Amino acid sequence: MSITRVRWHYYIAGAISILLGLLTLRYPLMAIMTVGFFMGIGLIITGLDYFSAYYFFGLKRFILLGLIDFIMGIYMTVQPGVTAFIIPFAVGLWLFTAGISRIGVSLWLGGAGVRGWWLMLIYGLGLVVMAVLMVASPFTGAPALMLLLAFDLIASGILAVIEGYMMFHE
Repeated sequence: MSITRVRWHYYIAGAISILLGLLTLRYPLMAIMTVGFFMGIGLIITGLDYFSAYYFFGLKRFILLGLIDFIMGIYMTVQPGVTAFIIPFAVGLWLFTAGISRIGVSLWLGGAGVRGWWLMLIYGLGLVVMAVLMVASPFTGAPALMLLLAFDLIASGILAVIEGYMMFHE
């Protein structure tokens, strides 16, 4: 593949990302419904991953997390309208369970003498704090989530275009 073709892949990916960011700003309700749908798919996959951790490694504590993620994922994919309304709660619950899981694993790693276990502990505590903030104010949590998504998409698109230019400029 020629360098020119690679550069154009960066340009096209960047333009699509910028366009999606602008559409998210313009149509936040549709964006949150779409995010809810894809979060549902992600939660289904995460739930299956937790089940595989139980199946392959016998980690029984992942059964409940897998069940919660899987059920929430199914619901979010079949009810995108309701999901748009409850997405701050869903994100908050997901952040909380992920944070508690990380805290538990970090403490287990610390007890096993693994270096750097405290980084996972800090990350888990941060997830729990974000979950509490998201659930405490869902009507400001949802628009804030969409704004962050929009700005992330736009910034990613701009960076992709710059990378394409900088890395492959002849």
